[in-house]
Amino acid sequence: MSEGGDNYLSPAYAQGLQDITQENKAYFIVDEVQTGVCQTGTFWAHEQWNLRDAPDFVTFAKKMQACGFYHNENTRMTTPFRHMNTFMGDPVRALLCSEQNKVIKEDCLSELAAETGAFLSEKLIALSKRFPE
Repeated sequence: MSEGGDNYLSPAYAQGLQDITQENKAYFIVDEVQTGVCQTGTFWAHEQWNLRDAPDFVTFAKKMQACGFYHNENTRMTTPFRHMNTFMGDPVRALLCSEQNKVIKEDCLSELAAETGAFLSEKLIALSKRFPE
């Protein structure tokens, strides 16, 4: 929700939502613009939902240093040249993204985000109990 605040999906809710999309032959699309790239303690927030199947599409931007999406094998185009782009995207952004992801892995930033987030969450919950109003 961005400026509306962070509202986290529970794994049960996300799994149920995925079931509904599959039952209705709709795509399960996860928007990771705000939550992707280690913001939640895993590289993608949806990794914490214990989904039975990968999302059909995942969108990303901002922290990835590039905007885009990826998708599963079932949504792959079957005919070539159906999706045109501006000369194969932006090579500078692709290079930045690649280097950023190396640093994330080498410096264990996902783990650091998970530890820091757990610490902060624990302290905020304690404060909210102490000062409920």
